Amino acid sequence: MADAALTAEAPLVGAAEQSERPDYLSSFRLIWPYLAGQRVKLAAAVLLATLSVALELVPIYLIYRTIDALVVGDLTTASLLFSVAGALGAVVLGYAVLGLAMMVSHLVAFDALFRLRLALSRHLARLPLGHFQMRQSGEAKKLVIDDPEKLELIIAHGIPEGISAVATWIAVSAWLFAVDWRMALAVILITPVAFVLIVLAMRSGSRFAGAYQAAGQRMNAAVVEYVAGMPVVKIFNRSGEGFREASDAVSAYAALEKEWANAFLPLGGTFYALVLSNVIFIVPVGAFLIAGGGLDLPTLVFFVVLGANYSRPLIKLFNLFHELAHISMGSTLLEEVLSAPPQSDTGKVLPLDGHDVSFDDVRFGYDAHDVLHGVSFTAREGTVTALVGPSGSGKSTIASLIPRFFDPRSGRVSIGGVDVREMGLDQLMDTVAFVFQDTVLFTDTIAGNIRFGKPDASDAEVEAAARAARAHDFITALPQGYETRLGDLGRKLSGGERQRIAIARATLKDAPVIVLDEATAFADPDNEAAIQEAIEALAAGRTLIVVAHRLHTIREAETIVVVADGHIAETGRHDELVAAGGPYARLWDDFMAARQSSLRGTPATVEDRP
Repeated sequence: MADAALTAEAPLVGAAEQSERPDYLSSFRLIWPYLAGQRVKLAAAVLLATLSVALELVPIYLIYRTIDALVVGDLTTASLLFSVAGALGAVVLGYAVLGLAMMVSHLVAFDALFRLRLALSRHLARLPLGHFQMRQSGEAKKLVIDDPEKLELIIAHGIPEGISAVATWIAVSAWLFAVDWRMALAVILITPVAFVLIVLAMRSGSRFAGAYQAAGQRMNAAVVEYVAGMPVVKIFNRSGEGFREASDAVSAYAALEKEWANAFLPLGGTFYALVLSNVIFIVPVGAFLIAGGGLDLPTLVFFVVLGANYSRPLIKLFNLFHELAHISMGSTLLEEVLSAPPQSDTGKVLPLDGHDVSFDDVRFGYDAHDVLHGVSFTAREGTVTALVGPSGSGKSTIASLIPRFFDPRSGRVSIGGVDVREMGLDQLMDTVAFVFQDTVLFTDTIAGNIRFGKPDASDAEVEAAARAARAHDFITALPQGYETRLGDLGRKLSGGERQRIAIARATLKDAPVIVLDEATAFADPDNEAAIQEAIEALAAGRTLIVVAHRLHTIREAETIVVVADGHIAETGRHDELVAAGGPYARLWDDFMAARQSSLRGTPATVEDRP
């Protein structure tokens, strides 16, 4: 967990140094294209929201008229009842209109979020497969679910309430000046000063925005890691140490919030103290004017009631901007993903001269440095080609270039003599099947998971694929057989059983090129034997490329490609490579030594040896 702490802390420091400030308009830029066809409804929501705020002013006007009538002696029971009824009706109608405005704006928001998520999902589907390998599943949820959800506040509340707040403030200001310009000045005198203070306060605090986001990500990751690693923490009785990173992350987050608050509060606190303090100016000025005969009491009451609430619409607007500061961070990430260039797709269906897979002087790297250096070899159709080598040598990276998880920086990966970048993605995906080391199964039936390789496959075809993958026996032993529903990632099954279902899925797809990435990595001996039989059945008539750590599983491969530090060190059959005494021979000797050693350090029996 200490390594995780260092890893999680690095983005926080970088973000703090960058002092990234929020882009308040990023949310609007992101969502605006997805409001097409709904902008008239959104405008109607704005008008309704403005009307609801205007109706809030009706009781103030009626109070003013009632007090004026009372002072001059014209107040009657009928006029009083009319004022009361009018005020009550305005309040009820105002809430009804506001409810209608919110209903319309939320419908617009839900439609826009649906369009955004649909566009985001389609764009993600067009990105290189490697884009997802480099990210955690939690990031995808945040990107597709959490961040767009926050935009609902912008559409459903921010736009209608923000515009109506500004419109109401302008209208009230005009009304105040129309009644008495001297009292109007007394009302608005402190407002510009207060809002200059809040702008300065927000600018002072916004420099912490990037670090705040990084601190939140670190805290979430640390807490999730602590909870997920609880069995390890408990079994080693290291609750204190295990909790330390989560505790440190929470403390760092709280410290950053405190630092942000300290930067904001001197000016921000003064803003809140001043913005609603109009009355301390209204009453003295009004009293002075009344004493001089330039103002009557009803007008003073009008300014006291209306002026005391003069800045409330602007406070609502400020609160929306405060939310925007947080929402804009997620919007920026969404913009970055949507602007990521999709994987090139020619859309062509090209004739292939067989299904040999060839690498010609391929170079590739994940960053500025290459991890593959001039890789060249050919996997022949109808044969098994094994990629072996130490961990981190580049085996899985080589395999990932075949279905275009990534594209090489230089060189050429071809199938049947055609560069994989020249054929359409549909043709490539129909040509290549990939069985991952970390098997992905869906929350569906076993039959549904196998049928994912061929959606229109019959039950007989599904069963035939399961038999070929040596999965039929354990499937039929389950209570519901092929209709057994699997939970999240198929955790009801063992690693070897999940792997065989993945092989059945690849078998049903019937692709001429199959790539297996560490297919026996998590299998016990019984499952390993079954997987080996499934691989042998799968290899018939296909180009099979296997990434392997367990060398005894690929002894019979027609071609063994030994990878070392991103280079092809040697190629050949097992016996040839062992006799050559090169890197493969050393790997084999190390493998044999490990297999022949027992846990107690005594030699294994003959039966234990490969």
